[in-house]
Amino acid sequence: MHENLFSPLKLRGTRLPNRISLLAHRTNFGKSGRITDRHIAYYRRRAQGGCGLIIVGEMAVHPDDRPWETLIEAYRPEAVADFQRLTDVVHQFDTRIIAQLNHHGFQSSGHVTRKAIIGPSAVADIVFGETCKPMEPEDMADIAEAFGRAAARVREGGFDGIEIDMGPESLLRQFLSPISNHRGDDYGGSLENRMRFPLKILETVRGAVGGDLTIGVCLCADEKFWGGIAPEESVRMARTLEATGSVDFINVAVGTYYNLHLIMPSMHIPFGFTMDAAEQIKKGVGIPVMTSYQIGFPGKAERLIAEGKTDMVGYVRAMISDPDMVNKAREGRMADIRYCVKDNKGCVGRINQSKALGCIQNPRVGCESLTGDESWPPVRQRKKVIVVGAGPSGMEAARVAHERGHDVTIYEKQDAVGGQVRLIGRRPGRGAMQGVIRYLRHRLIQHGVPIQRGVAATPEMILEQNPDAVVVATGSVPVSKPFPGEYGPPAVLTGWDVILGTHPVGEKVLFIDEDGGHHAMATAELLAEQGKKVDMVTSDLFIGIELAPRGELYLGRQRLLQQGATFRTDLDILEIDTSGGGLRVKARDIYTNAPILFDGYDTVVLDVGSAADDDLYHRLKGRVKELYRTGDCVAPRGIDMAIIEGRQVGELL
Repeated sequence: MHENLFSPLKLRGTRLPNRISLLAHRTNFGKSGRITDRHIAYYRRRAQGGCGLIIVGEMAVHPDDRPWETLIEAYRPEAVADFQRLTDVVHQFDTRIIAQLNHHGFQSSGHVTRKAIIGPSAVADIVFGETCKPMEPEDMADIAEAFGRAAARVREGGFDGIEIDMGPESLLRQFLSPISNHRGDDYGGSLENRMRFPLKILETVRGAVGGDLTIGVCLCADEKFWGGIAPEESVRMARTLEATGSVDFINVAVGTYYNLHLIMPSMHIPFGFTMDAAEQIKKGVGIPVMTSYQIGFPGKAERLIAEGKTDMVGYVRAMISDPDMVNKAREGRMADIRYCVKDNKGCVGRINQSKALGCIQNPRVGCESLTGDESWPPVRQRKKVIVVGAGPSGMEAARVAHERGHDVTIYEKQDAVGGQVRLIGRRPGRGAMQGVIRYLRHRLIQHGVPIQRGVAATPEMILEQNPDAVVVATGSVPVSKPFPGEYGPPAVLTGWDVILGTHPVGEKVLFIDEDGGHHAMATAELLAEQGKKVDMVTSDLFIGIELAPRGELYLGRQRLLQQGATFRTDLDILEIDTSGGGLRVKARDIYTNAPILFDGYDTVVLDVGSAADDDLYHRLKGRVKELYRTGDCVAPRGIDMAIIEGRQVGELL
């Protein structure tokens, strides 16, 4: 089925067993500067899952390069022993492993090192906002020597190769890019001059490791920003790199920090948006090329290789979500793959808040076993288990309980499974979230777990069946009257009302957003797409505040503004009043306390949080042998906590 994808590939001193790579990415697994047991267990699990090549990122070549505290300090001599532990474990699975070496340049901060950051010219990064010191010749010599020393340690530590980072988050891209390189000396201006320092780094690394170790380059082929690197120029860069004889493959990247939504793409970014740039590089060079970012499914990767558009494919989030994706694809078990839905909350969102890497679908990320053992805790006694609610938390609890050996039945009051995820998927651009439910439903059907749909479970019905354990996963409901006043449908609706179409929505809508995330913005976007005039108000500093760490703020706001929505911030809602036939909303400015009156609206939509739907839980308490609740029924949060708690309950039973 995927003969090209699973064919071997020779790269100088190493032979890849297949064409699928786990790309370099941050994990935030520790602040010690060392490779920890969590790193080793994490990469071991991906190797165990059949990945052909693992590229380990987060490696700092110089002590003065510390944009965050969780980098692996490749400049320390003791790193060699850590490297050897990691590479020995990965090599058990016929997986190749290479180290990505990088310096972040001015995409950094001096807050950790307490020193000035450096770059090609005196500019500030759009994210960190700290103006850098333009590099002098002695700085360049220092950095080149640091790359060489780190490369030698990588080789000694058993890695199969090195990837030099010239991608979106690197000092070397900053030299290559006209956006950030304004120098007037031999290192700026023409492409030949801008390549001079990156080529010096390549020469130093090759000299440090010898002629037989694989060296690749992660190359930003298109910054997709005015005045930046474009494919016409990056093809010339790739040819120059190939001509040195030192580069064995090129890993094509796109974007910069000026367009974070491209280097951490969400479900709103189309699959395969990097393919054109990678194909142009592929046509321009004779060495192997890797295409990555939003490749999505193994079938797409197979077609790219079969059509000669690339030689390898790189994934990150797909193998975070399902570390067994490669083996499942090899065995033709495509429906068994837990596909990444690109929600970004558990991975990108956590990393950008300096938390350890996670995944909304896979609670084991960052908690993998050093031995690779993922067996469930033993069952002391087979139990009759009833799960009430077939949202993600209830289905995960049922799946785990069944796989451990219990007799499980699920009751769901709706005609379809999925809970609130079904509603999420009806919003613009959020359809991919249905993948969370697809996987869980598939596993339950696969194992023959009965799901009784359209059944509203009552205490009497449950007690009549005399279960050994009951799991209540009834979720939450929107808060419908959070403010003083006389109001309700059809003039004042919740986000659920809008999505379900329970009442008609007027032409002019005041949308009160105290969610700050997709719940509100995607619902407002749904209304805007229907031609409604939407004015959004919030007490937050800006609309969509929760989406910033996930790289989705820019595009979300752009889509709404382009459809005529307006935003107003920094206000408190005091009262909503529909008495007398009108619709008035009283508010105040948080900072000046000045009164604000909103009137002339046809409909007010509230997205101000949810309340646990826990009535059944409390009515069963003390009346069954074992009682658990999970997910939003405990406290309204997100899918990530719902699935984590579902698994935890399944393991407790």
